[in-house]
Amino acid sequence: MTLLRLRPYPLTLAVFVLTAVPSLLQFAFPSVLTSLQRTPAIRDGEVWRLFTSLLVQDGGWFGTISNLFFLVVVGSLAELTLRRWLWATCYFGVGLVAEAIAVAWQPTGGGNSIAICGLAGALTVALLTRPLRASAAWRPDAIGADLRPRHLWMPAGVAWWSVALLGTASEVALYVGVAAGVAVQVALIAGGETGRGNRTLGRIVGVGALLVGVALTALRNIHGPPLLLGAGLTYAATRRQR
Repeated sequence: MTLLRLRPYPLTLAVFVLTAVPSLLQFAFPSVLTSLQRTPAIRDGEVWRLFTSLLVQDGGWFGTISNLFFLVVVGSLAELTLRRWLWATCYFGVGLVAEAIAVAWQPTGGGNSIAICGLAGALTVALLTRPLRASAAWRPDAIGADLRPRHLWMPAGVAWWSVALLGTASEVALYVGVAAGVAVQVALIAGGETGRGNRTLGRIVGVGALLVGVALTALRNIHGPPLLLGAGLTYAATRRQR
């Protein structure tokens, strides 16, 4: 099984198609972006833009491809870990709240990156505590064939998404993030299957991602609040299930 096998990830695939179609159409028909993106008109009653702005991208080709790529990576890892109702809540619910915040901080724009932040925040809870769905990968005595690489690559997915978020803050932050991301990737590769099950590395990545969320929120960057909200919502859900 690989991360890109589609059948285990119906929710991620459905949201990918829902987002990719208008996001790609906007390059042939620019009016798609202007008609669906977030604008100050939301304050005048066009509240539907809070949702439709998650379906288009204001970052050009690079931002579009990056957001769609990370939707597949972070979305599939989250679908392995979260109940699907929680996945949908962290993506759409947190995304809508983040769009409402963005009306004040960045009133014009669009993109599903803030919704991906909700899922990434949820994954920090799995890295810091335990996944909501039990897996052999998280048993202390699991070795060899018992380990599931799809779960074990979770630190890399969260780490590289955090790097992408740092790139929205400043060029210097991006360079620092890339160095940290490379270090995480090297540790995962060098450790093999057993090393990828190292919970200490997962906790370091989880804490690092939350610190990125705190820093971005302090800078009034719209990606900070949804990352922290996704983590808080998922933590509350885990507490109720215990």
